[in-house]
Amino acid sequence: MEHLPTRFGTDVPTGIGRKPCSGSHTRTHGSLTAASLTLGQHKNTCGYWFVVTEAARAHAGFATREQLLQWLNERALTLAGELADARTCSTVKIAGEYRSTEHWSYDEFYTLDGRRTRVLSNADYTMGIITNDDDGIANVHLLNCNLSDRLVFDYGASRTLFG
Repeated sequence: MEHLPTRFGTDVPTGIGRKPCSGSHTRTHGSLTAASLTLGQHKNTCGYWFVVTEAARAHAGFATREQLLQWLNERALTLAGELADARTCSTVKIAGEYRSTEHWSYDEFYTLDGRRTRVLSNADYTMGIITNDDDGIANVHLLNCNLSDRLVFDYGASRTLFG
């Protein structure tokens, strides 16, 4: 049953930002770097052996190389060189860029035609829909975390599958 959502969003007691509306916000992610971590570095993470940074800021983390490669593949990104195995400090640039778009409208989001996956957003695994923009760049769409009916998947099962 780990493929099913465990709940729909969170009911924020203050009611701030809970109502869907039209609109979205898109960001382009470039200047990405992948790194493999040493045991000491690994101990300072949430179990990650591989991380992605954007302009020297934390962006994504993965427990296995396979999860990192899956994440890169979903976004049409590639490693620009060889990345060392876990337990060895290594960094390599990531070739390409991708976009992410947060939606405030259920209708705009659920009518997208793309590949469905799970994405980590605001400490929850939620549904993402990956499309290609007109210029060929992958765009990862998701619902804003303040919407009360946003799908949320089991964290442990999602972490095992996606990183």
